[in-house]
Amino acid sequence: MEDLLDVSLNKPIQISITSFILSIVLSFILSFLLSKVYRTQSNSFSNPESLARILPIISIGTTLIIVVVKSSLALSLGLVGALSIVRFRTPIKEPEELAYIFLTIGIGLATGANQYLISIVGFFLTIICILINKRLSQKLNSQKSISLSINGINISDITKMIELISNNCSSVSFQNLSTNNKNSENTNINLSIITKDFKKIDLIANEISTAFPYCNINIIDNSIY
Repeated sequence: MEDLLDVSLNKPIQISITSFILSIVLSFILSFLLSKVYRTQSNSFSNPESLARILPIISIGTTLIIVVVKSSLALSLGLVGALSIVRFRTPIKEPEELAYIFLTIGIGLATGANQYLISIVGFFLTIICILINKRLSQKLNSQKSISLSINGINISDITKMIELISNNCSSVSFQNLSTNNKNSENTNINLSIITKDFKKIDLIANEISTAFPYCNINIIDNSIY
């Protein structure tokens, strides 16, 4: 048993140059395509270019590590010790960035382990899932609730105002109403609305301003709370 362990430690497995080159090239191609997807599909508030540029480098680096690990047990043990001292002091501010980094590492792991078919199939399935998730997220965002606050409206105009808003909304819900008995024009009404199209928010605001120019309008996205 000791002899077998000694042989495995002292005699690294010979790495095929053809397989190594194929792993590096495939790792670069898949991670480069992933960086293109990140640029077009990202909802990140930060500049996506800064992360997209290094995704192929991360993937190639992971591929190199896996190739070394599988070639020699001794090198893999030394690599574990070497990587344990690495510290990343720049925090990841957005979960989406972390997700793409993990996907890139996954590509490097698969190609480094010579799982070419798995890496290709997994990559395209992942892209399909990203596109489906993007479409579903956009659909949900288009149906999100928005808080509409109108100040300074006359009580007698409330019904007309609600009818005007309802023409451009799929749902209008009452939240609260406050008024001053001494001045009926000093009335505040809060509504929760779901627009038929998110782009119609400006149309709703313009129509209210035109019909009731003496009112103040405040629109708040409920999802930020």
